[in-house]
Amino acid sequence: MIKLSVSQAARRLGVSRAHIQDQINLGKLQTHEGYVTTDSIRLAYPAYNLHSEQELHLQKMQQIKADAMYKAGAADAIKQENEQALIATITALKSKLYKEEVKNQHYQLVFSQLGDRLEVLEKCCHKQDKRPLNELQNWVSQQSH
Repeated sequence: MIKLSVSQAARRLGVSRAHIQDQINLGKLQTHEGYVTTDSIRLAYPAYNLHSEQELHLQKMQQIKADAMYKAGAADAIKQENEQALIATITALKSKLYKEEVKNQHYQLVFSQLGDRLEVLEKCCHKQDKRPLNELQNWVSQQSH
């Protein structure tokens, strides 16, 4: 359905704007959202051929507009789906990061306790075992920092 302003309808029919307004007031022409529809013009003026080049151009423009509106809606839907997918990915990554931080804290604690136990062991060991034990302590200390 093509909608024309009162002025556009008058120009198409070759009549005055006042004549179109009179036809609307008499109920011979129907309006839709303040515009005269081509269907209404066909009913009121059956002998008039509305299939002019200008009307075909107008129909094409309205179809382009409708297609653009549809594509814009589809683009919004895709954008929303992408946002939801990104949120789900970020949530999963946050969970993995938290688990890795917990593991890291655990390993730091294990290295710290290992260092403490090596110190106790150093006090109890024989003199010939101290050098390898010190090397092991140094390695553990480097790994924990």
